[in-house]
Amino acid sequence: HAAPQGLSHMTSIEVDQSGDIGTVRAAARQTLLDFTQHLKENGFLKYSYPMPDQERGEGWMIFLYSVLSTELIDSFGA
Repeated sequence: HAAPQGLSHMTSIEVDQSGDIGTVRAAARQTLLDFTQHLKENGFLKYSYPMPDQERGEGWMIFLYSVLSTELIDSFGA
């Protein structure tokens, strides 16, 4: 369901596009499923399926195979 007023999804995803392949991390798998649905609805299909975050040992992550625009990231949960 929609986030409560004053709370956005942005507090729950972490986008890192500093490397060759970007990552998006979140504590909950559902958050990433919601985010990938948002990407798909906006014509962005270059991402992996959510997977457990092995590097950190907790949470979930996806890989990005192309650069996401700031606008697309910021519009998630807006």
